[in-house]
Amino acid sequence: MEKRGNHLLPSILIEAETLAEGWHKAMIACYEKGVRATDPQYQKKIAFAYDADVTINIKNPLEEPIRHKFALYDDDRGLMQYILEVTHGIHNHWKKNPDNPNDTRWGYTYNERFSGQIPFILARIKKDWKEKKDLSSRKYTFGIWRPKEDSILEQGDPPCWQRGHLRFLKDDKGEWWLNYITEWRSRDEAKAWLENALGQTTKYGLHKLFADKISNMLEIPIHVGAYIDRSSSLHIYGRYFEEGLEGMLEKMKEMEKEKDFKEIIRTSLFFEDEKYLKKLIAAQNDAESKGYGKNLSEQALRKLGYDIENFSYPSDWDSWPKEWDEEPDKSLLK
Repeated sequence: MEKRGNHLLPSILIEAETLAEGWHKAMIACYEKGVRATDPQYQKKIAFAYDADVTINIKNPLEEPIRHKFALYDDDRGLMQYILEVTHGIHNHWKKNPDNPNDTRWGYTYNERFSGQIPFILARIKKDWKEKKDLSSRKYTFGIWRPKEDSILEQGDPPCWQRGHLRFLKDDKGEWWLNYITEWRSRDEAKAWLENALGQTTKYGLHKLFADKISNMLEIPIHVGAYIDRSSSLHIYGRYFEEGLEGMLEKMKEMEKEKDFKEIIRTSLFFEDEKYLKKLIAAQNDAESKGYGKNLSEQALRKLGYDIENFSYPSDWDSWPKEWDEEPDKSLLK
């Protein structure tokens, strides 16, 4: 496959009602309009990647369809685990010790990067509301990138997610809506974007948790507005085309011509037994803490004597993290 485009990276704007529709449209747009060039995973005889700067604006991120029938996911347990990693930092202890060069654990976790910043943002929101009854500030933002950790050569795969931004807008009834914006360095559109979005928005992600927490804190309704996702590089790896992705993309283009497009792509996000998944993950974490290893299977946990149906999990897994209720730790400012 030949290169397409020149030295100029194209910018693409996608607007969609739901996450599944946004993923669908972004896949096709990147395929049709993205520049075709080598990427870090390029090898001889493997197709060039499709790449573009892409913004995806999802107007109703809580509504179905959320998961797309053609998107690749982990199983339900894996998805719930990923969501809890982002929202509640359940695997922050998997981050490697920077003083140990032989440590092979993760170079970072998103939650560990931003969680300490949230009490400061909440304090600013609370102050603005108390003094001005206004939430229109553009200062409710937090960052992920740490130059001293991420710019060094030893960080072979620095964070893709770079920043989160909370923007409140008032409707005609005088009620506030939280629009949530995330900015990303680099994304795998085919296999990562939609799963990333599950941790950021939907009924389980940060977007809804921020709205719920701020609503509780200010004692006013805060509605979930648009989810806006920006990627400096949203790409489809060339090797996927060696695995037959082009045929799937052509089918997706045909789907858009159907009258019942939304029904065709419909796949529910909402887990059949959300609480059971959380109990299973909590049991896995408990087994890990006792030295049995990570992510033991349900069968292995039962052999160890775990009664998963009656195993408890932290109560804040059903709401925002308990750390968001704490006062800002000003020692972090030093």
